[in-house]
Amino acid sequence: MHTKTAGRSVWTWSAVAASWAGLVVEISLVATVLFLWGIAHLPPDADSPALTVVTLPLWLGVLAVLSAILTLLLVMPAATLAYLVGTRGGGGDAWWWTPAGAAVVAGAAVGATGLAAGVEAGAVGAPEVYAWWWLAVTALVVPAALLARLSALRTARGRPGGLARPVLTKGCGGVVAFFAVAVAVMLLVDTVVN
Repeated sequence: MHTKTAGRSVWTWSAVAASWAGLVVEISLVATVLFLWGIAHLPPDADSPALTVVTLPLWLGVLAVLSAILTLLLVMPAATLAYLVGTRGGGGDAWWWTPAGAAVVAGAAVGATGLAAGVEAGAVGAPEVYAWWWLAVTALVVPAALLARLSALRTARGRPGGLARPVLTKGCGGVVAFFAVAVAVMLLVDTVVN
């Protein structure tokens, strides 16, 4: 798990940990937004969403495993592709290769998944569906791949590359703060309207 190419290691432990932490924060934020959207759009006779809060530790474990899998299958290959194309293509090891690498890896993943699902089901989805999934996967991979790149660069320069702890603490703290403010606003709006 230590791919070294023309100058610096791409697959360092600190890069993998930083991208994993970035994905944990990203997916937590998306889940929080979807949860709040779901609460705001509950039908009047719906059950309480309190069960979701009770099962939160289970969901955090699933989130950690999912983030680790996505890091190994999408983020680190995107960071590796960006580094290889940037250094071997003559463009240098610039940050803008990372979104391009993420777009290519996301396109390959969405295309392979769509092809496998199409073969299994006997039908292919509309092109717009693939375009939206490609955009969503690319948007998920880019920040984590940029964190992995930054961590690998810090390690190559002899600086501590560990970004996982600050990303997790500050990122998850930001998600909790966002949740608290959103709930407070929702309660305020509910009391003013009702």
